[in-house]
Amino acid sequence: METPEPDDVIPTEPEAGPRIVRSVARAAALLKVLAAHGRPMGLGDLAAAIRISKPATFHLLRTLELEGFVAKSADAAYSLDWGLYELGSAVIRSVDLTRVARLHLDRLAEETGEAVLLSILDGESVLYLDRGQSTESFTMVANVGRRSPLHTNASGKVLLAYQDQHFIDAVLAKPLPANTSATVSTPRELEAQLLDARRDGYATCWQEQETGLSSVAVPVFDYTGRVCAAMAIAGPAERVSKKTVPGLVRRLREAAQEISAKLGAVVTAAGALPGAGVRQR
Repeated sequence: METPEPDDVIPTEPEAGPRIVRSVARAAALLKVLAAHGRPMGLGDLAAAIRISKPATFHLLRTLELEGFVAKSADAAYSLDWGLYELGSAVIRSVDLTRVARLHLDRLAEETGEAVLLSILDGESVLYLDRGQSTESFTMVANVGRRSPLHTNASGKVLLAYQDQHFIDAVLAKPLPANTSATVSTPRELEAQLLDARRDGYATCWQEQETGLSSVAVPVFDYTGRVCAAMAIAGPAERVSKKTVPGLVRRLREAAQEISAKLGAVVTAAGALPGAGVRQR
């Protein structure tokens, strides 16, 4: 019986970039063949299509089946399964979010002169999806594609505040490393701030992620009524301050309400969304 090669990594020249994992490449090839074919295919046809043995193809298909990406019929024909749809839907939701938010990010950046960030919860960290920035905006670490801890910034606090209690407890049970001397690093203090964020509909960060940089963030809701993203304004601590927070929250909330409405969230006649109360600090 033919078996897959023991070395699962395809060597490449150093200048060609990272090495390729053979099994992952072949699994992706199987999915592409099934998608292009448009109907169930047998083991032999799939093996021939990606040019490897039937046993090796079977093992790949079995793995994909267990992961929910491929379904096997009673007559041993393979087709794509709903697991791929779920992954694709997640991508679509992110794409729709950034597309809808793009105009608001740029507009807020120009109006305030600060950086405006759009982020989502990814695992137990903040993932920055997009950014609006005027020519005067403060240079900062939170660039698109970067991650930050949940407890060190306004966006993370907003995203965490609206999670279920089991998730919050799991985060609070882990160490909370300090990025700066102002970082909230005790579970009790962070929990209190999360309660404030949930009640007030916004969260703040006072030089907790980077020295000299402060931020304020509000939630963005989707059609299910759940928080799907955070929108934040970040800038120098002398401009993003306790004095300017009410005005910045108002601008952020107006933009977040428009984005949420376009994502299918229910907005009242007064334009209110869940967690929309503002309290002076």
